[in-house]
Amino acid sequence: MRAAVDGAGFLLPVGAGGVAAGATVWTVAQVWRTCDVGNGSANGAVLLLLLPVLWGVFAALWTAVLRAFGAGRRTGAVAAALCVSVGLAWTLVSWIGVLDSYPAPVCPGNVPPWWPEVVPV
Repeated sequence: MRAAVDGAGFLLPVGAGGVAAGATVWTVAQVWRTCDVGNGSANGAVLLLLLPVLWGVFAALWTAVLRAFGAGRRTGAVAAALCVSVGLAWTLVSWIGVLDSYPAPVCPGNVPPWWPEVVPV
């Protein structure tokens, strides 16, 4: 039986992890920019350091899900990994991006006006 993540199959977790980490960091940056949180250059440095950590976390998550499902059920594994990645990204944006302790003169409740109301933070 062939492993679910080997050879070219290694590129999927690394690529998907990079996309998920980039989207998460970008969304946090947009929330901070919209709500005028802190110093822009300091925020950029923090997010720049956070990007490779999140990339590794998301890539490990994708690898674990693909291995759990096996090579024969790749479509189900990708769907499950995508759902878990979206949930983790939403959790990270809500936890890191929306700061409850920061006074938000621009964004009431530290939630930017462009954030969809149906998605809780």
